[in-house]
Amino acid sequence: MSHVSLYLVLLVALRHVGVSQEELSWIGVLAAFAFVRLISALPLTPGGVGIVELGYAAVLTIGLDDTTSAQVVAAILVFRAITYLLPIPLGIASYIIWRVNKSWRLSQEERRGLAGDAYDAAAEPAT
Repeated sequence: MSHVSLYLVLLVALRHVGVSQEELSWIGVLAAFAFVRLISALPLTPGGVGIVELGYAAVLTIGLDDTTSAQVVAAILVFRAITYLLPIPLGIASYIIWRVNKSWRLSQEERRGLAGDAYDAAAEPAT
């Protein structure tokens, strides 16, 4: 589901930037997506930064005019911003909330009590 959702985000980014189905079909986008996933399997840079964008630009702009190529590159940058840059501030916010809010964490005494209860339940013979 992760790859399918990433592909759909790429396709939506292309369509919203103005690249039509006639200029770049969904199957061509899928082929480019599969190729870039394959080349990004080698971890040359963290998150494939630079390599992924270059791969998409190289594959998706083959045979397109300059205006459409510029739209494709814009869509690639929008796609990468949504899928790579957007999760970073969300992750930072989640980490801060996790560090600040201690209400859901157990104290040492509560952990010992739970471990003791589990030990006591396992030690009782089944009747």
